[in-house]
Amino acid sequence: MNDSASSLNYITLLFGMTRLLVAFYILFLVGIKKQNSIYLPFKGYQRVFLFFFGLWSLILAVYYLYPGKVLLPRIYSLVYVALPFTTLTFFYFCFTYTFPQKIYWMKYLLWLMIIPLVTAIFAIVPDYNKYFVIFTTDIIYIPYRDIKEIYQPWFYVHSAYSYALVLIGTIFLIIKVKYPSTQNRKLCVYAIIATALFIFQNVYRTFITVEAAVWFGPLISVAVATLFFLVVYADESQILVIKGQEKLMKALLFPIFLLDKDGRIIYANKEAKEICSNIYQSNQVIGFRQDIMENFAPYQIESEIDKSNFFANEENIILQSKVDGSIFYLHQQEIAIRGKKSQEEVGTMLMLVAISSMQNFLSTLEDKAFKDPLCGCYNRHFLEFKQAEFAVLGDALQELLPISFIMCDIDGLKVVNDTYGHDKGNEYIILCHQILNSSVHSDDFIFRLGGDEFLVILTNSEQRVAQERVTAIEAKMQEIKKEYNTSISIGYATADKLPVDFLQLIKEADQQMYQKKNQRKKDIF
Repeated sequence: MNDSASSLNYITLLFGMTRLLVAFYILFLVGIKKQNSIYLPFKGYQRVFLFFFGLWSLILAVYYLYPGKVLLPRIYSLVYVALPFTTLTFFYFCFTYTFPQKIYWMKYLLWLMIIPLVTAIFAIVPDYNKYFVIFTTDIIYIPYRDIKEIYQPWFYVHSAYSYALVLIGTIFLIIKVKYPSTQNRKLCVYAIIATALFIFQNVYRTFITVEAAVWFGPLISVAVATLFFLVVYADESQILVIKGQEKLMKALLFPIFLLDKDGRIIYANKEAKEICSNIYQSNQVIGFRQDIMENFAPYQIESEIDKSNFFANEENIILQSKVDGSIFYLHQQEIAIRGKKSQEEVGTMLMLVAISSMQNFLSTLEDKAFKDPLCGCYNRHFLEFKQAEFAVLGDALQELLPISFIMCDIDGLKVVNDTYGHDKGNEYIILCHQILNSSVHSDDFIFRLGGDEFLVILTNSEQRVAQERVTAIEAKMQEIKKEYNTSISIGYATADKLPVDFLQLIKEADQQMYQKKNQRKKDIF
């Protein structure tokens, strides 16, 4: 070859132009954004992979089209910036594509960036080339122009790392193909083919002649980019398990199934797998809607309902487990999923709520909202609820008349707390509540309004009945006076006709209570 090393022969020029076209094509694919599609983690990694792949081709195009030789080593060193990140983002794509429900593992896999970062530093910082590749200015023609490189130890570390990532990523794709629940096997196979071409491209000089490489290399790059693009944007798997949804499903304690439009189970949380363990193998969903039905029978529903069409009913259904007889409320809801050709299709979410669990949940919720945690009686929140209820009743409140309010204030609670401690004070509060509870009827309402204040509401109780309750309470308090040397101040008020002023009754009972408390203090002193 008599051409000057600084000149471009037609093959080098042709190879540079083809690489430039490939770079523009790949970067064009990166810029395409598909509308109305569900965000999937692997889609982002696929775009980053294509970006570095296109950058790789763009750097090669500049390298082959640049006429001089002085800057060639600097230009070519940039290839080793794009190359390791191409293989790394390829690995990330394969992982998130195969295991979309394991996206939270990515925080651990980010450490894999260390070797590409070190490689990039060694490649572009002249002082560190000695650990990676020594770029000479010697030009060779094979038949296109290229420079001679002298490989150093880190080059082999970088190469082994890159090929290991590509190999492991390929294994991930093969695993996805073998999943029983995978419904897009054809596209997974396309991804594996693209991976094979990607590997082949990096070693093509070993297998084909250099003349063929001028055309064959760029064609392989186009094929790889196109196949990976189609794998993501032609995916018809209808995957619903994205990051936020996965966390939500795991947080819910009810069995939940997600079904596609054909009734296939495409996701089930832990609770669902436990209740329908017969339709799972190796933690992968393989069942259909009828398989879920095999675990249950309709509860209090006509027996002539067709079993195969049972789930077609969009109404909520009560089911009974055939295993332990548990009763479940089945809630069905349509959900939007990404289907063929970007069009939205309709799937179904099934939620099974144990009736007993729901009752316990509501009961616990009511207790926390309306019950005093120390005494177990009603709290101030429930008093506000009753006040609103009385207001709504209007004239119907006549049936509860006469109605009496009894206000009680524990005397000397501070002395008990200061002398014996708050635990003893709490015992005293509980004891006072027990006295109140034993002195009124079961249909009366007892409220603890604060640390030492109680309110008792007596329905269908005239003033005489309220006085009897007060007398009973005071008598029982005398029985514990020796132990605690304290007392209780009580006041009451009665309404025997409409309208009933809720707040006014409390105020009157409260005033009478404080009159007795003040009188007791005067008697002491």
